[in-house]
Amino acid sequence: MNLLVVNNGKEKELGEDYSIKVPKSEATAYLEWILWRAFLAIDHIVNKPYEARSFNIDQDYLPVGTAPGGRPDMIFEFENYKIVIEVTMSTNSRQEAMEGEPVRRHVADLVMKSTKPVYGVFIANKIDSNTAETFRIGVWYNQKDEKLALKIVPFTLEQFSEYFKYMFISNKNTPTYFLNLFEKCFKSKESKEGPEWKRTIEEIVSESVKL
Repeated sequence: MNLLVVNNGKEKELGEDYSIKVPKSEATAYLEWILWRAFLAIDHIVNKPYEARSFNIDQDYLPVGTAPGGRPDMIFEFENYKIVIEVTMSTNSRQEAMEGEPVRRHVADLVMKSTKPVYGVFIANKIDSNTAETFRIGVWYNQKDEKLALKIVPFTLEQFSEYFKYMFISNKNTPTYFLNLFEKCFKSKESKEGPEWKRTIEEIVSESVKL
């Protein structure tokens, strides 16, 4: 995750004889892969690990390309809820145009099929304010013109990485504990616009990892 936050294609030493490197051209594939592994590490999923991802892996369990369009990058089902994970390496103003509609559509599709609550998590190195505003409004109309209120929270990869690390250090690596952060960040959008909501999420994550 730390390599992908920097995304400069350089190696990171993990030991005397071991280093890792993520080529910039493969950054998106590895972003999907590492977040799949992260949520598997949280454990307690109801669906199978291979069912949770839309991308392929090779015999060494490394990613082979990215998830195809038309379906979520990842879906994890836990005992009490389902979570849609969508990621991108895009950080500019095109981010909302590329991700705003597909992410909401994927979450909405699962909401209409699921008997459990559905939550959407969007992760990128930088969250564009237009993207945050789209998810803050969080509205989708289905083909019957029924209005669906979606729960989607955007996190930076650095924010997720810090919270993920904290969950394991503090022995709180459970689906419930992650959901607590999600709900706190989601509720903080009230009476705020996109840029302010982004700042509030940063504050919530920063305070959470200090506890």
